[in-house]
Amino acid sequence: MENTLRYIFIAIIVYAVGMEIYKAVRTRTIDYLLWAIIGLFGIAIWLSRGFLITCQMYDLATWVVGLLTIGSYIVPKQSKASRWVKGGALSCLSLAVIGFISLIIIAKQKDYIVIEKPLKGYSTSNIDEIYFRYNGISFGRTFNLREYSGAEDLRKDYNMELTLIPIVADIAKIESIDLVPKQKLIDQKGGK
Repeated sequence: MENTLRYIFIAIIVYAVGMEIYKAVRTRTIDYLLWAIIGLFGIAIWLSRGFLITCQMYDLATWVVGLLTIGSYIVPKQSKASRWVKGGALSCLSLAVIGFISLIIIAKQKDYIVIEKPLKGYSTSNIDEIYFRYNGISFGRTFNLREYSGAEDLRKDYNMELTLIPIVADIAKIESIDLVPKQKLIDQKGGK
């Protein structure tokens, strides 16, 4: 779900930025509040990629903030509802950015752990990504797969190594992601 949301939001941001530039050039007016919403939305998405969040409330909050952001462009600009929607979107995005910055500060004071997980899948389309599960939730993160082009199927040959800083039970900051070769298991009775 996170990947789908991310692509939808990126498409909306690109569309909104294009429309705002077109309107600003055409009418020679600038809506600074909408530009602030776009900027904060981009910062919040960029900061969120550094964390693994498995709390269900986070998904709900992401939908609410996304709908408020979209609503700030759809609601007529001269209406009272427009001010409420823009204010709500700006407030939520500001709180999200402050929250992620606070989590980064808290993470600097904690120790990291290393977890080896099976690689669930990968994509080599426009952006190289690897897919894995953490606390029962699926995640995908950008990862350079060009070094591994000789492998036939990365899932058979490699595991993923996550270096994490657990902040609370449902939130962990990603320090690094690596692919490590799978250890070959030897049969105890002298088999293969």
